[in-house]
Amino acid sequence: MYSQRAFTLLETIACVLIFMIILLFAAHNMATYRKTQQAQLISKELQHIVHSARGLALTKRRALTLCGSTDGYSCDQNWSQGALLFEDNNRNGQFDSDEFLVKYTPFALKNSKLIWKGFLGSFMRFESMGITSASNGTFTYCQTDHDPRFSRQVIVSRGGRARLSQDKNGDGIHEDISGAAKINCP
Repeated sequence: MYSQRAFTLLETIACVLIFMIILLFAAHNMATYRKTQQAQLISKELQHIVHSARGLALTKRRALTLCGSTDGYSCDQNWSQGALLFEDNNRNGQFDSDEFLVKYTPFALKNSKLIWKGFLGSFMRFESMGITSASNGTFTYCQTDHDPRFSRQVIVSRGGRARLSQDKNGDGIHEDISGAAKINCP
């Protein structure tokens, strides 16, 4: 006589429940990983843009301006959409029709924002010697949920060099430029 073996309904439900719990943990960890990677990517991209702008200003021996731009043709202070680098012949901080576009880098950030605070206001100017024209300041990257684990800063010195914020105490949260326990997101 054949003896048939099968799973009972209770055993099947228990297996499905365990599988769903594992999926929930994996989804949460994947979202955390994605947010961390985006924060690191944007920070390093900004650092690269600043270093490139400084190097180009030195090479071309021209004043270059870096500003936030939605469309790549005008400075509208929207750093979350992109960064515009151009030769600023009249040094007004605006991309005029007779000026040369060096590079536009689109960001199109979702569920996050990027803010620049510097001494010249909404833009950064690199002089022909590679230094900034009193436009040192800080880029602050924040998620819209203001979770401090994913906030980052790129600090630009008057010499035109950029450095990244760090998590010096190992708590998983980057300290701000002044060394405060976390980066405050506006």
